[in-house]
Amino acid sequence: MEKKQDSFFLRTKKPQHKNKNIDKQKSKPLENEKERRQNNFDTNRPIVKDKKDESEKKPFDKKAYRLKKYSKKYKLEQWEEKRKKKLLYDYHKSIKNDPLLGSYTPKSFDEDTIDSNPPEVGKFVRHPDLIEKAAQLVKNTKKDPFQKAKEHYEKIKLEKSQRQQELQKSKEEKAQKLQEYKKKKQERYKKLSKKTKKGQPVMTGRLELLLEKIQK
Repeated sequence: MEKKQDSFFLRTKKPQHKNKNIDKQKSKPLENEKERRQNNFDTNRPIVKDKKDESEKKPFDKKAYRLKKYSKKYKLEQWEEKRKKKLLYDYHKSIKNDPLLGSYTPKSFDEDTIDSNPPEVGKFVRHPDLIEKAAQLVKNTKKDPFQKAKEHYEKIKLEKSQRQQELQKSKEEKAQKLQEYKKKKQERYKKLSKKTKKGQPVMTGRLELLLEKIQK
């Protein structure tokens, strides 16, 4: 006999939705309606301005503007500040790249002595190798930027003073030559302008001038 299957163990078939397309069509207008409402709300929404932005705007300070644009004192101060910053930057950079930074080398027996020419009795003389090493270190190490700037300034000052001295010297020479020329001219004029009581020119002075020309 055939056994009947119990209805409990039978698979329940899901009811097929025939009207799926109809449901989709109904849902579409609802979505469109939502979008339309959202757009209307966005367009009609009142725009709230930030009061902070308006309050932060400062009034135009004409005095400060004119000071920055036309004041030589202000420009000089700005230049000095920039120069100080540059020098400090160079100084820190040179310290950073310094090979001797953070390296402590204890002094040897010969280094902690006093050099003397000629060497005195009871005092040690520095070894020549150590002297050479010290000289090389001095050459290799970079100069302090402040010291460098000072040397540059002194060099410019010296050149300026030399130029002024040369100008003064040339002026004095010119003045001396001009004086000599005027003196000669005056003497020549005196010789040429000499006349007798009757108004006739004295020939002795003129002859002397001719002689000088011939001798030259």
